[in-house]
Order: sequence, then structure tokens, then C-alpha cells
Amino acid sequence: MDNFSLNNGGIGHIFDQSLFDNIVDDLVEHGISVRENGVPGFVVKALCQGVEALPARQFKKAGIGRAQDYQTKHAIRGDSICWIEGTSEEGATWLAWCEALRVHINRTLFMGLFSFESHYATYPPGTFYKRHLDAFKGQSNRKLSIIVYLNNDWCSDDGGELVIYSPNQRLPLSRVAPKRGTIVTFLSDVFPHEVLTAKKTRHSVAGWFSVNTSINDNIDPPE
Repeated sequence: MDNFSLNNGGIGHIFDQSLFDNIVDDLVEHGISVRENGVPGFVVKALCQGVEALPARQFKKAGIGRAQDYQTKHAIRGDSICWIEGTSEEGATWLAWCEALRVHINRTLFMGLFSFESHYATYPPGTFYKRHLDAFKGQSNRKLSIIVYLNNDWCSDDGGELVIYSPNQRLPLSRVAPKRGTIVTFLSDVFPHEVLTAKKTRHSVAGWFSVNTSINDNIDPPE
């Protein structure tokens, strides 16, 4: 799993002024940003090449919770994941682009985003992810979630939509088809969301920007 400080300068910046400004404006007004065909083509291409190159054995059944609370529950989520590291060209391209987004958001919204972690997610036909928050119970370090979809020729009959709910979980605020190039960004600890049942294989990349919850110089200590 690649969960490192992006303050180390090890990844170059790839700036995307127009999209980044639109995401910031959406977050200020709604706390949620959905931009169809928003991700630059070279980033989407890199991610698609990355997921296609991965052998199936590198994908693991996803679970819920963190550390000692981690467990797999297929009745809650059915995707398989592979954490993205910066060791491949595709992974480095994605992490560099997300670093540029992090810097821009911190400069404009002063969110104090410190680190980033991300994985590929594949939903086989018939799988889903029930309603949940991205921030772990008892922790508040995850602040901003980002999802990019990698699916060509996705139609309404294919299912697999992302549904984002109001903070009280009563009102659906947004329903997003997982079409290639669509990017979704939202506040991790505010908006519950779910993935509806996919009718065919569904590919995406999910990531989370976190703040530094260090105690006595230990970064993000375990609960």
C-alpha cells in the first residue's frame, strides 16, 4: 500500500488549472464535485494501462475497517483492490497528478492535506458496496475522497452507479455513472455513499487525501 507524505518532493507536479479550479469551486459550494470527462486523457490512459497490466493475483478481496478492525464482508462490499505504488510509470503519473491537486487545494482552501493513498478497484458482475463513510470509525484523518472511472461504453443498464447521500443519509444528492474519465471528489467524513450492483465488470481508481494526525512525531499512529 502506498501511503506516504507527499511533502517530500519526490514526485513532480502536473498542473491542471481549469479542472482544479472547478473542483475547488464545487467543493466550496457543495462539498461534492462531479466532472464528466474531467481527467486529462494521459492520466486516464496511464490508469487504464496500469490496471490492464496487473495480474489477477495482485488484486485482493476488499474489506472494511482498519488495522485490528479490518475484515472482509462480502454482504457489504464485493470489489477486489490493488494498491497503487509509485514504482511503475502509470502509478507515478497518477500520484504526480494527485500531488498537484493536493497542492492546489491546500493553497486555495487551506485544508492541510498531507498524505495520499490510492488503489484500483474492480467490481465483478453482481457486486456492490453498501452505504458507508470513507473516514474510519474513531478517526478523522481522511478528509477528501477522489474517484476516477475507467469504463468504456458504460450505459444505464450496466448499473454500478455511485450514489452520494446527504450527511443525514436521507436524500440522494448525486448519482454518477462510472464512465471513463469522470472524476468525483467529496469530503470523506461528511457524505455517505454506495456503489450499486454492477451488471458487468467495473473498473475505477479510488484515493484519499489525509491530514497529519501525528502524536509525538509518529505519523498517523494506529488506534
